[in-house]
Amino acid sequence: MWRSWDFKEKAAESLKLTADDMLANKLIDGIIREPVGGAHNDREKTFQNVKTEIKKHLTKLLATDPQKRIDKRITKFCNMGFFKEE
Repeated sequence: MWRSWDFKEKAAESLKLTADDMLANKLIDGIIREPVGGAHNDREKTFQNVKTEIKKHLTKLLATDPQKRIDKRITKFCNMGFFKEE
């Protein structure tokens, strides 16, 4: 787009690629925050955060009827990129 890495933040903002934008647009289900200093500086904390989130969501998903999970997932992906002209 700008042919330079110097504009990566502007590109991400314009393309709505930030985690907050993706959450608002329902492309992702949540955001796992990085430890202070970044995930690369505290790998163990990052692993623990990811593990906690997976376990939290897995418990909920396993309690849901499999066909309902499938239907919900299909609906979610079918709605991605949908827009309405007015």
